[in-house]
Amino acid sequence: MVGFITLVQLRPGSRGMGGEGHAGLYETLWENLTQGIQRLGGQVSTVFNVLGNEYDLLIIGQTEDPRTLHRIDALCKTLGYVARTHPAVEASEYAHLVRETNEIVHGIRSSKPDARRKEA
Repeated sequence: MVGFITLVQLRPGSRGMGGEGHAGLYETLWENLTQGIQRLGGQVSTVFNVLGNEYDLLIIGQTEDPRTLHRIDALCKTLGYVARTHPAVEASEYAHLVRETNEIVHGIRSSKPDARRKEA
């Protein structure tokens, strides 16, 4: 599984969409986007409103297919939204990757033999 976060600006100037007539429209926008991501193969776990910057939404999810990350950005562009999708890794997994990378770069042998080397 590949974790991801997507930052979305629904519409340029969308933070000014207040008022009675726009409340339902805003909800429809992020619900439609979430459903679109799910149709593309993403599993959306959380949607946050992001305050104080140019993005309106932070979507957290995961997918089996890494190509889904590109499809999410294509979906957002098709809908007229500005979006950035990034792979996301749990902090503990990332710390493990950093240690592992350090060992490889500095030639420190880990407990597992390096599968890339062939025994002579």
